[in-house]
Amino acid sequence: MEFVYSAKNPDAPVAFASFGAMHSVFEIVVPGVSEQEARNVAGKAEAMVAAVEKKLNRHDPDSVFSKLDSSSGLATVEVDDEVFSILQFCEAFRKSTAGYFDIAALSISEIRPAYIMSPEKRTVSLAGQDLILDAGGFGKGYALDVVRSMLEREGVDNALMNFGDSSVTALGHHPYGDCWKVETRSGGGSFRLKGSSLSVSGLRPDGIAHIVNPVDGTLVGNRGAVAVEGCSAFVCEVLSTALYAAPEAMRQAIMAAFGGYSYKVIKQDLKQWIGENL
Repeated sequence: MEFVYSAKNPDAPVAFASFGAMHSVFEIVVPGVSEQEARNVAGKAEAMVAAVEKKLNRHDPDSVFSKLDSSSGLATVEVDDEVFSILQFCEAFRKSTAGYFDIAALSISEIRPAYIMSPEKRTVSLAGQDLILDAGGFGKGYALDVVRSMLEREGVDNALMNFGDSSVTALGHHPYGDCWKVETRSGGGSFRLKGSSLSVSGLRPDGIAHIVNPVDGTLVGNRGAVAVEGCSAFVCEVLSTALYAAPEAMRQAIMAAFGGYSYKVIKQDLKQWIGENL
């Protein structure tokens, strides 16, 4: 972990920490706390994100998602309450987004629901073969929500977290303002976050399409990136992924099921986007 603490301004001491996770980088800024308090919450954040990744990373043979994917629907897998709830939410999100958010989007099989849950036994099984469950469409947002809850329990009033330059969560406000101002690297997206989260879905920084349209199985090409703002980073990431994949005409209908969340389309000029992100 990288950790930096500065008390040069005694009225506004600030801590910064960053660490690698989920093939990306997690960053957190915490103003107005002691160095010991900052190190404590930074260490807890790193441990919590690692624990989430350990459960959701399908490339880790010991993770629940890996065990489910390798079962080919021939066996049930016991899961803890956290993973069970996550999978329940993901299926509810699939239905409420007309299928444009789907953790089984990488699957060859078109069987949906992709998995069967037993509340009594706390077990999950795939609904058939050739199904893959992948947490890439929500993992960073879920981890941000977990860390946010920890910060609130620890009494941290103000903080800004950035995960992979695509998901952001803000608590309170900047030491010299009434919010945390966040801007996208291109396209003119500017947001004033206060106790809210933001997720942006679009092309990768190198200009490569990476989001699969679950409805037809194609990669979503060059179109405006979608930014979603609201309370939960988990929900924001789900919605930005779904809205980016969905036809423009369906976006309002999808958003109607999610009160308190809003979205904005950000122009993604391909040449500018690549130039500013490389």
